Amino acid sequence: MKKGRITVFLTAILAGFFLFAGTAHSSGEDLEIGRMRVAVWPEHDSSGVLFIYDGRFKNNDAFPNETSFYLPRGAVISDACSLSPKGTHFCQLYKIKNIDASTDEVSLKLPYPNFYLSFHTDPFQSGSDKRTLRQVIRANHKVDRLEIDVESPLRAVDFKITSPDGFEASEKKGFTHYEKVFENVDKGALVAVDLEYVKKDNRPSMDIKYSPMSGGGASGASYREQGGFLTYVYIAVAAGAALLVALLFLVVKSKGGKG
Repeated sequence: MKKGRITVFLTAILAGFFLFAGTAHSSGEDLEIGRMRVAVWPEHDSSGVLFIYDGRFKNNDAFPNETSFYLPRGAVISDACSLSPKGTHFCQLYKIKNIDASTDEVSLKLPYPNFYLSFHTDPFQSGSDKRTLRQVIRANHKVDRLEIDVESPLRAVDFKITSPDGFEASEKKGFTHYEKVFENVDKGALVAVDLEYVKKDNRPSMDIKYSPMSGGGASGASYREQGGFLTYVYIAVAAGAALLVALLFLVVKSKGGKG
């Protein structure tokens, strides 16, 4: 009885792998994004900058599929996920390659058209109280509606977005947010956001989740180290999946031999 249940369980897992492989489209070149939000939150939960890309592709019937996103070079990924219709996050294995002096590309397979990608950068290493950031957002696909959300860190003074114009300020959960919408953004288009402010400490706005990468902060692992840890977790999951496939093969072979 137990062996039968194990066989059913392993068969279901293996079927899931083959279902994704069998239905996945070979390329995401023709995909289009309906809505995409880009969050740029300096010193939110670290001494660097938290970025969040989330949204939904228009091509529902094209998924599962594989796509890629452009990141600042050296960015440390925290989450690379696809969201089910019920909002469940399915974290994905991903590959990163360098494109040019300022850009990396992360590629991943998405079982659903909804995506969620978060990562950190560490641009404030000069030790100066005046912070400046120039972030270039590069569209990986055509985007009908691109929403950029910039958050002012707590204890920041003279925070301003110097380019582009037209950001509107609002208060959300104790933070000042600046938002601007771009319509019909072409694939490969570049949207540059420049901001500056003064801050006399390097403590993040939220409870410290990651220690500063450049030292002088709280104890605990840096988000670069945690990013490495997540990589090991993904490798372990892949290894576990391979082990399950091997066990299924052995169980089926054993039953076949007894028959």
